[in-house]
Amino acid sequence: MKLFKIIASLLLILGIFVLMFWAFTKAKNQTCTGTSILINAQKESQLLTESDISDTLKKYINEWEGKTIKEINLSTIKEILAQENYIKSIDKLHFLGSKLQIEVTLYDILLEIEPHIGKKFLLDTEGTYLPYSPKVNNDIITATGFIPNTFHHKEMITSENKELAALFSMASLIKADSFYAALFHSLHINDKQEITLYPSVGKHPVLFGTIDDAESKLKAMKYFYDEVLPYQNEDKYAQLDVRFKNRIVATKTKS
Repeated sequence: MKLFKIIASLLLILGIFVLMFWAFTKAKNQTCTGTSILINAQKESQLLTESDISDTLKKYINEWEGKTIKEINLSTIKEILAQENYIKSIDKLHFLGSKLQIEVTLYDILLEIEPHIGKKFLLDTEGTYLPYSPKVNNDIITATGFIPNTFHHKEMITSENKELAALFSMASLIKADSFYAALFHSLHINDKQEITLYPSVGKHPVLFGTIDDAESKLKAMKYFYDEVLPYQNEDKYAQLDVRFKNRIVATKTKS
């Protein structure tokens, strides 16, 4: 009786393995019926679309729809996706039934940078250097001026890149505060690495100076915007200057 149970168990296990092998073989011989592409982004982005990814794959791989699953090399597809400028990670790449499932996450762009010498480029929210794209969202911060452009694709900035690290810190502080994120969409850096902020509304630029003591400067600015400007004519001031500690110098518009 005991021997019979052992044999029955072994036959059951063998049957399961045979069934799994049959199902695996059948799945591999299925014809690919299409592709599903899902793009994860922090906000609505046109930086890279489903059509862009599909078109890129078709440049390097013959149309796979109509081929069997075993004829489609997922490793090759992954290598091609990894070369895309704006894909941060490939989260899923597998077949669900007869359909190829692709899920990727894009870089979250923080800055569009136009240096006085060299080509435009982008920085993501983690400080990753990326090539410029005209498809970048309009709500990111734009920086111009004396900014170095000596980095390589997908290289991370470090504290050794002082000018760019300061710019990245400034932009990160602005984006972290909803008030400033809505107010400032552009800035300029002069040859002394002093920052001027330009509001998206109003006419007065803000002379911010260096990144030193940035948080206290931003705090003082918020007080001025909340407690002073609402009671003044918005055209009264031509410029604000917060370069000096615990001081805001508001230059009046010339009449």
